[in-house]
Amino acid sequence: MIFSQRYKDLIDFGNGESKDEICGDIDFTVKQKIAKALEDFREPQKYHPNRYDSYEETTDALEIAANKLNELIGYPVANLAAMDFNPMGESSMVLGAMFTPFLFDLIELQYEALSDSEKEPFRMAVNNVLKDNDVPWIIADGVMIKIDAKQFEQDLKRKALEQLHELTDSAPVFQTAYDELVKAVEFLEKDNYAEAVTNAGKSYESVMKIICGVDKGNADKLTKQIINDTHIELPDGISAEGFRQNVLMALPYVRNNVGAHGSGLSTTELSRPLANLAVNLAAALDTYLIEEYGEEN
Repeated sequence: MIFSQRYKDLIDFGNGESKDEICGDIDFTVKQKIAKALEDFREPQKYHPNRYDSYEETTDALEIAANKLNELIGYPVANLAAMDFNPMGESSMVLGAMFTPFLFDLIELQYEALSDSEKEPFRMAVNNVLKDNDVPWIIADGVMIKIDAKQFEQDLKRKALEQLHELTDSAPVFQTAYDELVKAVEFLEKDNYAEAVTNAGKSYESVMKIICGVDKGNADKLTKQIINDTHIELPDGISAEGFRQNVLMALPYVRNNVGAHGSGLSTTELSRPLANLAVNLAAALDTYLIEEYGEEN
C-alpha cells in the first residue's frame, strides 16, 4: 500500500486544490531537490513486453515508478512526458510541482523498482536531502516515515531507526525490533496512541531479548538480566539496581500504566504528548542498548 493510500484519511483529494494534513508544508524548491535525487537514480531496466519472444525494451526505475503510480491513482499524477516540453528538459521541474503525497508515493515506488545494490544509496540520497532541508521525514525500508519536526526528537528517532536498519543487514534478528519502532512512529502520526505506545514497548523488549539471547521474558526480567549479565559500565554514583528501576524500566512503566499493554483496557486518557514520550523513550533506550551491544561485539 503506497503512502497516499495509507494516509488517505488525512488527505483531501477534492475537486478543488488537493490538501493534506500529514506531509506538512514543503517548499517547491525543496521538492525539486527531492525530485533531483529521484532523477539521479534512473537505473536502467529491461523488460519483455511479450512473454513469448525475446524482444526487450529499455526503461528505468523512475519511469517504472511513475507508470505504476499513475496506474494506481487512475490518472497521470507523475507526468514524465511533460519534461519534453520543459525548456530545461529536467523532470525535477515537473516532479517538484507534484502534490506532496504523490511525490512520497513516487519515492516508495522507485525504491521498490531499484535493484538491491541501488536501494541503500537511493535511501541515503533521499534522506540526506530531507535532513539537509529540515524536512521531518525519512524513507526506511521503502516506506516514508514521519519524524517529529522538533530537531531533537527528529534526530533521536532518526538515529534509532537508522541504527536498527543497519543492524538488520548484519544481524537479521533486529528486524522485528526495527519493524516495531517503525510501527510506533507510524501509529503516533495516525493519532493511534495506544498502538504507538504498545509498539514502542515491543521494540524495546525485542532489543533486550536479542542482547540477552532469549525468546521470552517481560521487561522486569529482561532488565534484570541486562544488568546482571552484560557489562554496562555505570559511574560510581549510580547503582545498577537504581539505574534499572529508574531508567531501564521507564518505558515499561508508562506502557503498563496507560492501558496500552493488554486488550480491553481503557486508553481514553492517553494523550499525544505521553504517547510521543513513549516513542522517544523507545528510540533513546533502543539506541543506548544497541551502542552497548556494539561495544561488546
